[in-house]
Amino acid sequence: MSLTNGHKSFLYTILMSLALIQNSAAANVASETNTPIKIQSNVIEIGYQIGDIAHQTLVIQTPKGYVLDESSLPAQGKSAAYMELRNAKWQTQEIGNISQHKLELDWQIFRVMQETRAYSLKPLDLQFRTKMRNDKVLAVHVNAAKVMVASVLPTAMDAAHTKPQGDVAPALRNTQSIVASLWLSLIGFLLSSLYFAWRFDWLPKKFTAFFAAPKPFKGAYREIKALQKDGESSSQIDNAMRSLRRAFDLTAGVTLSVERLATLFVNNSKLMPKRAEIKHFYEESERCFFAGGESTFNLKQLIQLSHQLMMLESV
Repeated sequence: MSLTNGHKSFLYTILMSLALIQNSAAANVASETNTPIKIQSNVIEIGYQIGDIAHQTLVIQTPKGYVLDESSLPAQGKSAAYMELRNAKWQTQEIGNISQHKLELDWQIFRVMQETRAYSLKPLDLQFRTKMRNDKVLAVHVNAAKVMVASVLPTAMDAAHTKPQGDVAPALRNTQSIVASLWLSLIGFLLSSLYFAWRFDWLPKKFTAFFAAPKPFKGAYREIKALQKDGESSSQIDNAMRSLRRAFDLTAGVTLSVERLATLFVNNSKLMPKRAEIKHFYEESERCFFAGGESTFNLKQLIQLSHQLMMLESV
C-alpha cells in the first residue's frame, strides 16, 4: 500500500517527537550521572569489647529526587559474622539540586578472637530510587569501616583455661633498714615530746623533782598557779608576789630591790627583754609591802609574768 504525502508527513512528525523525547531523557540521565556522589562515613575505631555497639554514621549525597531503598540494607540480626546490624534509621533532606541522606547504623560485636585486633564492619551496597514513574536505580558502594576490639573472655574453653593457676609467692624484702628507721623515729619522737613537756612545764612536779630541782622561776610559776585554785584575794596576791621575788633573789644570788635591779642583769642577760616588766613589778611590790598600798596586779598577770620568765631562764 502506497502512502500519500499526508501520511508520510504524519509519520515523520511522530518519529521526530519520539526522537526528541529520547534525547531529553538521555540528557536528564546524563545530567544526573554528572552529579557527583559524595560519601562520608564516621565511626569511633577504638575502645570496644565483646557485646559493645559500634555506632556508624553515613552521609551520602545523590542527585535530587532519590530516596533510600531500605531493602538494600543488610538484614538485622540474621548474620553469623563477627558484627551484626542491630538497628538502622535514616532521613533524607533536599539541598539545592542534591538529596542528602543521613544513615545511623548500630553494629553489635558478637564474636572476637583471643588477641586484640581490627574487625571490619560489613561493606554496604546501597540502592537509591526515584519516586517517578520511570523508576531509576542508583547504586552506591560504601567500603567497610574497621574497629579495634579487645577480648576480655576466652572464646574457646580448654584445659589450659579451666585449671586454676597456683598462687604466686611474694618476693622477700629486706626490712631491717625499715625497722631501724622506725625505731629511730619513735625514739626521736619520744625525746622531742619529753623536751617540749619539760620546756613548757607539762610534766608532773614529782617527775621533774626526780631528775633535778626546778629552776627559780619555774618553781614560782607552779606556786602561783597553785594559789589560783582557791580563788583570788589580796593575801594570795601578796603570796604570789613574794614567791616571784624569791625567784628573782635566787636567780641574782642576792636580795634585790628596785635600786639593785642592775645586779640581776649582770649574769642573767637573757632576762633583759623583760627589764621594763621586772622594774614595774618591783615598784608595785615594794609599794604594796613597804608603803601599805594595794597591788594593781592580779593572779592572772603574775602567772603570765612568771611563765614568761620561766621560758627565758630555760633558754
